[in-house]
Amino acid sequence: MSLYIEKLGQGEPLVMIHGWGMHSGMWMQTRDLLSEHFELHMVDLPGMGHSETLDVYNLHSVAEKIAEKMPSNAYMLGWSLGGLIATKIALMTPIKKLILVGSTPCFVARENWQQGMPKEVFESFFAGAMQDYQGTMNKLLALIAMGSGNARASSRMLREALGLRPAPNQQGLLGALDILRTGDLRADLPSLKTPTLLIHGAHDKLASLSAAEWTVKALPNAALIALASAAHEPFISHPELFTEKVTEFLQT
Repeated sequence: MSLYIEKLGQGEPLVMIHGWGMHSGMWMQTRDLLSEHFELHMVDLPGMGHSETLDVYNLHSVAEKIAEKMPSNAYMLGWSLGGLIATKIALMTPIKKLILVGSTPCFVARENWQQGMPKEVFESFFAGAMQDYQGTMNKLLALIAMGSGNARASSRMLREALGLRPAPNQQGLLGALDILRTGDLRADLPSLKTPTLLIHGAHDKLASLSAAEWTVKALPNAALIALASAAHEPFISHPELFTEKVTEFLQT
């Protein structure tokens, strides 16, 4: 399959992976700022944006496909679902540093994991995506921005960015949804020695700050920055601050 990766800028390579149902156009607020410091490799996940889908679509196969196509020994940044995939890649292949934005090693709550999204909320929210992708995405983008210091403007920018590429195909949506539903990397985190930075909005409604706090303790070499007035989209709501924190971490 063909994986679409947009390249921009010069410097050390930084691979960037977006969230569920979206594409790499979501980085529109920070791409120009970050490309002053790094060579960006902005991936469209399989079945989304300009990328073709995979025959077998699971966390391992998606991570493996991106790892095949990305430059060796790169920095990596993943947002939401992209953070779960970036973590899996870091467990499979050497990368220099890892940044997780609004991410969690396990998105859906389990008996021994109360930091995830309640299962019934997850299922009711995302079940509509197959029947009404646009309606589900409108609700999702509002939820992503909710709690942000500038929620209305953020929500508008997210909708604008989403419209830059074609809607995902059904297989890509379903496959990525199943990764969110079943993905659980908690047990693997203690073996991940890669220097890691978690950037998390204090008002994130999709991935709780408590999940990020748990993750930073489970990782051997990690730090957490909680942005007080941000929600699930700090690179949209706080592009300059976001770029500053990313650049500072990667260049020190």
